[in-house]
Amino acid sequence: MKHKFRKYGVKLLSVAAIAAALTSCQSQDRLTIVEPGAGGHQTSQPPVSSEGKTSGERKLTVVEGTNGKSGQELIVNGTHRIASSNIETWLSENEVKVTTTKLVKEATETEEPKYAYTTEEVSISTGERHEVTNHGDAHPDQHLVKEEISPNGKYSFVQKWRDKYTADNFMKDLKSGETIPVKGDNYMEIGGWLDEDTYVLAAGSMSGKGEIRLISTDGTYTTTDIEDENVEFYNQFGSSKGRIYYTDANQMLKVVEPGASKPIPLIENVWNFTISPDGEYIAVSTATNTGEDQVSKLLIYDAAGNLQGSLIGKGNLISYLSWSPDSSRFAFDVYSENESGMNGVYVFDTASGKVSWMAPYYSAVHPAAHPVYPLTWSPSGERLGITIDDQEALIATYVIDFK
Repeated sequence: MKHKFRKYGVKLLSVAAIAAALTSCQSQDRLTIVEPGAGGHQTSQPPVSSEGKTSGERKLTVVEGTNGKSGQELIVNGTHRIASSNIETWLSENEVKVTTTKLVKEATETEEPKYAYTTEEVSISTGERHEVTNHGDAHPDQHLVKEEISPNGKYSFVQKWRDKYTADNFMKDLKSGETIPVKGDNYMEIGGWLDEDTYVLAAGSMSGKGEIRLISTDGTYTTTDIEDENVEFYNQFGSSKGRIYYTDANQMLKVVEPGASKPIPLIENVWNFTISPDGEYIAVSTATNTGEDQVSKLLIYDAAGNLQGSLIGKGNLISYLSWSPDSSRFAFDVYSENESGMNGVYVFDTASGKVSWMAPYYSAVHPAAHPVYPLTWSPSGERLGITIDDQEALIATYVIDFK
């Protein structure tokens, strides 16, 4: 298990290095925002903030990211340990559904180790476990059901995966419990709520980009086209407040409104991005090649692509970007070859603009331990789940309580 995670980490770093190589000709130290209308790009959709004001009027107060030995800015009430498990989903503020991993057979010179996986519900406060389903030898990363709740909390978009390539889609009325089938298969699980009544899905295809579907809460949908010769398929895709965001083959983050087929370039050198649940901000991690080293930076932009404050994080690789449900906090992991640099999981508080180091609360063995599964927030955003390698239990999830 541990060897598998390390192999995955090396692979991730390699992919990041390739992404950086594609943009190594752009040697700026900081991201460059391409203003709409510049360089021949014309648009009838001026960038505005969520409040309708000219972009740039609202600015976050963001401090420069510091190394792991800086003082804590967030108040931590305590930590809970869930051995041998990673969080699949939060059932409530105090209950989680986890996948528990057990070693069945040690590795030999000719055979890889074998593991068994079970699904359990765990009470965080008491540690009590209840087994739900036995997956046998199923892979723990296989997605069976994915659900995204609309901004107004009235509906959810549900994907039920038949296998790792195809899923059936549904709209669910959360008040009545009614589930409405959405016609058409999809081969990818990327999308987001465009507004309170429309979910946009990049459906993917076994050949080509596939359709972009605008799915209404009654289960019907229309399609929209994006004319972009620099996109073969969508692997970074999101939407919020009537706009669709994605990255092209050159790691350029672009934005387009449905009906306006020509996208607007926003931010260069984007390795990963995620939009806050309230649609106010875009967290962007970059990957640039400085010659011998790869440098990743984490910055916050508003919905129009305007930089908000200064650096939040910096290292060789920044991953596992995760907004809290109320958009008040943002968690991420930084890997740095330089031990005096940022290493481990950090939490950025949008109200104070402070960045806090979480490693002391989840790793007594190594202060720069890195997560091996995505970071997960409780429904209130007052708890954060971090899963790392564990010498005794293969993996362990630490749930950090914030005040």
